[in-house]
Amino acid sequence: MQRIFYSCIALLFLWTSSGFAQDQLKVGFIEGRGDDAAVQVQALESAGVQYEVIGAADYNLGRLKNFDVIGVGVVAYDQNEDLMANYKVVKEYINSGGYLVTLDFQQDSTWDKGFLPHPLELFDDDLNEDAGVEIVDHPIWHTPNEITMEHFIGWGAEDFMADGPHEANPPWQPLLISGGWSIVVGADAGDGYVVFSSLQVLQALGRTGNEKIIEVMHNMLFWHGPLAVDARDKLTTTWGSIRREVEP
Repeated sequence: MQRIFYSCIALLFLWTSSGFAQDQLKVGFIEGRGDDAAVQVQALESAGVQYEVIGAADYNLGRLKNFDVIGVGVVAYDQNEDLMANYKVVKEYINSGGYLVTLDFQQDSTWDKGFLPHPLELFDDDLNEDAGVEIVDHPIWHTPNEITMEHFIGWGAEDFMADGPHEANPPWQPLLISGGWSIVVGADAGDGYVVFSSLQVLQALGRTGNEKIIEVMHNMLFWHGPLAVDARDKLTTTWGSIRREVEP
């Protein structure tokens, strides 16, 4: 028992006192399909994110709980057959303490409002950065980077936002608002948390390498911290980490 106690203290110390470049989280990625597949890879490489692709054999709760965060690629809920066949176990992952974030937009015409733990309806509309944003005060915009309105200017390649939430009723909460629409929303779900973002982070970053978009991606992936697992398992796991130095 004493050994477990000291392991927990050591883990807490590492998480709270180390610089963000040393914080180690295991990232799973559900790939999008089609023309943007290569762009997604380039975006993750530009951001220095180490990750494991989640494939057909990985869709069981025990396996998914190895990941601290699962990121979802461009229109993955439309074109990734494995995800569409197994979205219910992904919801189990979230409810059992996991964290999931869509890193790019999803296709409204094939979207099922039951894909995520809480109902969500999408609309087919695109906004550009000229509409401006309102940042809602939430930890996602403060860790590990302080995100400001300047981070949402100059994304380039005409990739900013597409197919956002039309209705995001409670427990969904708006996290980023543009043109009167909540284009990023988040919610507690069971013991976990889920973020739906219609920002085109992967596409814009993959095409431009914009440093500000990298910081937005890091916040979306890493603000939530580690999955709540037994500390002994945490300390003996080989974790992915970001390689890029971030100032405290």
